[in-house]
Amino acid sequence: MASKNLFLLAGDGIGPEAMAEVKKLIKAMNDKLGSGFATDEGLVGGCAYDAHGAAISDADMAKA
Repeated sequence: MASKNLFLLAGDGIGPEAMAEVKKLIKAMNDKLGSGFATDEGLVGGCAYDAHGAAISDADMAKA
């Protein structure tokens, strides 16, 4: 099966906790179903502003 790329942006608030569960689901789908999802992660929101001085970096916008 062909690989499918997913770019994960958890954001702030409940985002990191929710994204942790999403990553578990993606792993299970890959392991049990051979779904072929490849993931990359970026920052968005306050955490991105703290790290890059913008709500989303140019590099992450290019990936999205």
